[in-house]
Amino acid sequence: MKIRERLIQGGAALALLLASLAPAFAAPAAAPPQEDKSKVVVAEINGRKITLAELEERLMQVSPAVRLQIRSKKEQFIDGIVQSELLYQEARRRKLEATPEVEKRIEAAKRRILIEEFLRREINRPVEASEADLRAFFEANRDRFRRKEQVTLSHVVLKTEKEAWDAAAEVKRGVPFAQVARARSIFEATRDAGGVMGTAARGELDRKLEEAAFKLPIGQVSDPIQTSLGWQIIRVSERLSASDAKFEDVKEDVRQIHADVRHRAAYDRMIGDLKKKGSVTVHPDRFK
Repeated sequence: MKIRERLIQGGAALALLLASLAPAFAAPAAAPPQEDKSKVVVAEINGRKITLAELEERLMQVSPAVRLQIRSKKEQFIDGIVQSELLYQEARRRKLEATPEVEKRIEAAKRRILIEEFLRREINRPVEASEADLRAFFEANRDRFRRKEQVTLSHVVLKTEKEAWDAAAEVKRGVPFAQVARARSIFEATRDAGGVMGTAARGELDRKLEEAAFKLPIGQVSDPIQTSLGWQIIRVSERLSASDAKFEDVKEDVRQIHADVRHRAAYDRMIGDLKKKGSVTVHPDRFK
């Protein structure tokens, strides 16, 4: 499992809240909800009915990984929507939308949504690319797909340096690293998995952690390392050298990056055309 996937788990509660607060009008165009879903009332707040169709629409705004988390915690997700609706109704009751500051923010939100929808329709459309196109792009950009040196590692996060030394000593006495992590680590996102962080390439770790990880012999526990999370000890279970990628192994990455490059080029062309057709005057010297 990749490190970023482990860290995402620590933010699951926040993801549930953000998903429940997401406004329906911000969602990309989706298939129309089934008729029965629009009639199934999941919650009712002071007369405002929340239907199953609305919940499904909100779910379409988040990633598949977050969607799975939400479906396993339905009560929390629905309660987040209830909280959001109660706050919205109370804000309307107090006529907060009538204040100049709120009106400015509403207008700013409208502008952002219109821009996002315009870009979705005109720029970020699916890019059709043949196998030959993708292979040519891959050959011209081999360095972008070269696999960096990687390590697979586990860690234990402690509050103090002394606790980190004690944990390292315990591992050196023969106690399994995973057991020490489950018993001692303060980092919930990896603790229950025995401290397993996953695989990381150069540039993906905290600088001090990276320096130690890429020098540490496989299977050996490190000395304590002070990082932004706290004091850590690590153990590397596998190391992979940097190598050239094969097209077949990175084909989907090639497809995505090729599309991103095409989208960026289309965006730059559009901005250039709009600047030529419009009247734009800037005074950067006045911005101090």
